[in-house]
Amino acid sequence: MFKVLIVTILFICETFAQNSFISYYVFKWGAERPDIVERYLKKGATGKDKNPTSCYILGSLYLYGVFLKKDLKEANRYITMAADLKLPAAINSIGDGYYSGDIRVKDVDMALKFYKKAAKTGFGPAQFNAGVVLLRNYKNKDDLKKSILYLGKASKNYGDLGEIAKAAEQYKLEAEIKLKRLIEMKKKTSAKQTS
Repeated sequence: MFKVLIVTILFICETFAQNSFISYYVFKWGAERPDIVERYLKKGATGKDKNPTSCYILGSLYLYGVFLKKDLKEANRYITMAADLKLPAAINSIGDGYYSGDIRVKDVDMALKFYKKAAKTGFGPAQFNAGVVLLRNYKNKDDLKKSILYLGKASKNYGDLGEIAKAAEQYKLEAEIKLKRLIEMKKKTSAKQTS
């Protein structure tokens, strides 16, 4: 049991170090040698042991045209690869693609599906996105209750969100007010129908 614990800890430390190195390497050398950065990330993204962080960073560089020529097809390809490897940031990014319509056909329901999937992992930005999308597109009180739930989680997830956690709390209050008004309107409508 102790060996399993040590191996697990070493794996986590190695993965964290590798991902930190990838981020450092990309932003240190990206402006000077984008060809080398692109080759390095492609090797990590397509090699025997696909690295989801390499996939995601490469996709993001293509998506925003940072260091590399903007290429939405390649952006979609690599971000999808990272999402298939269960990287929460990439799953959230697919939701962003559906919500904005930049690399996918605009579809708020599909965006919400991906935001919820990433939010289940505890990823703060996805919790925030799911809550705000539900708030802005609610169809019933259940949508508002779910919005409150996601935004409540996001407001406590300062590690992923920083200052945005405060915005999550404000959106949560807005959702609670809307839910209260919706319930009051239903009570009034019900009372009028019975009299």
